[in-house]
Amino acid sequence: MRERFNDLANQASEGYNVARDSTERGVRNAYSTARQYPGTLAAIVVGIGVTAFLIWAARRAGGWQNLQSTATDYMRDGYARAREGYENAREVIRDRASRIKGQAQQVAE
Repeated sequence: MRERFNDLANQASEGYNVARDSTERGVRNAYSTARQYPGTLAAIVVGIGVTAFLIWAARRAGGWQNLQSTATDYMRDGYARAREGYENAREVIRDRASRIKGQAQQVAE
């Protein structure tokens, strides 16, 4: 039993050493690459920051599901909102046109 345990411990130790060496090489490679290209590193850090902010904002707004349902509601109400906007624009145009006509009549007199 003890021999089997020692064999398993040796196998685990070998696997650990291989994983540690591989990780160490990867970290050194990443560090040397980051030193060679500092702009890329800065872009990655800024990208992570922007992503974190967007995730925070989505959670603060009630979560992704809430944002999706709000967007769906806006899409469904889009035609009605567009009609209201067109009606408001027509009223504004009529008001301005009547002012211009009134000013033109005053100038003519």
